[in-house]
Amino acid sequence: MKKAGAAIVALSASVDRVCLALAKAALIGMVGVIMVQVVSRYGLRQPPVWTEELARYLMVWGGLLGATAAFRRAADPAVVRVDETARDRRAMVAKLAIGLTAAIFIVPILYYSLFGAGFDPARSFMVRMSARTSPGLGINLVFIAAAIPTVCAILLLHLAARLIGGAAPGPATELT
Repeated sequence: MKKAGAAIVALSASVDRVCLALAKAALIGMVGVIMVQVVSRYGLRQPPVWTEELARYLMVWGGLLGATAAFRRAADPAVVRVDETARDRRAMVAKLAIGLTAAIFIVPILYYSLFGAGFDPARSFMVRMSARTSPGLGINLVFIAAAIPTVCAILLLHLAARLIGGAAPGPATELT
C-alpha cells in the first residue's frame, strides 16, 4: 500500500511540473499576444481579429493550470491553516475537510463535463462544446473547454497526493 501511495505522490509531482511549465508558457504567450494586439491597434491601427480571443483562451488554460499548482502546494485560499503532515486529530480533521470539500466541488464538475443527465455522454458539456467553433480563430471550442475536465482530473490527483503525503513544500515560493 505504501508503494501505491508513493506512486500517487510521485505522479502528482510529475504532473505538477508539466502543469506549471504549461501555465507559465500560457501566461507568457498571453502577454505576447496582448503586446501584438496593442502594437497593432495603436501603432498600425489594424488589430488582428484573433489576438483578443487567443489571449482569453491562454488566460483560461494558464489560470486553471496554475490553480492546480497552487492547490498542490496548499497556496489556495483557506480559512484556517493546519499542518497537514501532522498526525494529531486536528490535522486529520483538516485533511478530511479538505478532501470532502474539494471532492464535493470537483466531482460534479467532472461528471457533467463528461456525462449529462442519466449518465448520457451525448448530453455532456464537452459534446455540446464540440459543436461550436470560436469566431476569431475558427477552432473547435472543445479544445478550450477541455481545460475544465483536465484540471478537475489533475486536482483529484493532487487531492489524493495531498491526503496521502500532505501538501508540497513551499506554499508560494515554489510557484516561481
